[in-house]
Amino acid sequence: MKIWFYQLLALMKKEFLAIWSDKKSRVIIIIPPLLQLFVFSYAVTLEVKNISIGVLDRDNSVQSQELIRALGYSSSFVNIYRLESQKELQKVIDTQTVIAVVTIPQDFARDIASSRRATIQIIADGRKSNTAQITEGYMQNAIMRVFGDIEVEQKIIAGRNLYNPNLENFWWILPNLIGTISMLVALLLTALSVARERELGTFEQILVTPLSSTTLMIGKTLPPLMISIVDASVIFTIAHFGFGVPFTGSLLILVAGIISFLFSIVGLGLFISSIVSTQQQGILGAFVLMVPYILMSGFATPVENMPSWLIPFTDIVSLKYFLILLKGVFLKDIGWDIALTLIVPMLILGFISLSGATWMFRKKVG
Repeated sequence: MKIWFYQLLALMKKEFLAIWSDKKSRVIIIIPPLLQLFVFSYAVTLEVKNISIGVLDRDNSVQSQELIRALGYSSSFVNIYRLESQKELQKVIDTQTVIAVVTIPQDFARDIASSRRATIQIIADGRKSNTAQITEGYMQNAIMRVFGDIEVEQKIIAGRNLYNPNLENFWWILPNLIGTISMLVALLLTALSVARERELGTFEQILVTPLSSTTLMIGKTLPPLMISIVDASVIFTIAHFGFGVPFTGSLLILVAGIISFLFSIVGLGLFISSIVSTQQQGILGAFVLMVPYILMSGFATPVENMPSWLIPFTDIVSLKYFLILLKGVFLKDIGWDIALTLIVPMLILGFISLSGATWMFRKKVG
């Protein structure tokens, strides 16, 4: 056992040195994580800015004017068009002059004064569905800031945004980036591992050493796993302290989630590396796997919005579980009861992928 441990340490040391001495691997560790963190943080956004909206005020009361001023106070709206008729409303929507129009009914002020249900109507451009929905949310938030009285608030609009009340873009994108960027590093490092040995001609030398294929796979797994954990920790630190994303959950749950997720990804990377012959093929294989992984994880669009036949396939995507866990520990303060339902599937997927990589490695050796 002691001999096996020293053999494993020697193999891990060799792997660390090989990763650091290889220019491609060194670049993968340092440049892409930091570059993608800052670029994606600002480029991948659901925020809508410089919005033009219209207002059709049929009431012309003090309350309706106050509502319009509330919209004007918002920095999101650069142009507010005063409309005079339904025909004009139709025109500004058709010509895409505005993205949405607020219609204030005639009895708006009277309904508020008499404690009756007051309503406003927001008509949005359905050709830009995502932008229209976000604009509607901005309108509601702008009105709520002025009509702060609970009774009035319930009459005009209902609901609030849980966990991210101000719809801060960084609060949802940065936890997602911790998952995707750490996946990129882990997948590429391991996908290049065995392929690099083949290109350098050292693969045969490893095979003649008194090491079992299982020991070799463990030695190939741990160094990329450790490096990826460090990368994920750096991204977490930047997200929390640099971008101000709140962290409300348990640090222990986060660490367990990071290790479980990267374990599953390292297994996939080693499986790719065991079936390719060159590092170029390894990089190509990693990106072929990465694209559907990200698309099916719920990173950009909710899994629930996918076709019903596709949703069951997302259960084998460990990134899906990790993104849920990340946003849970960052914003919701989830406990172990919920965290374990996400960590266990990642561990199972990791053991499956690593077993597949070990089997393929043995087959190649044989």
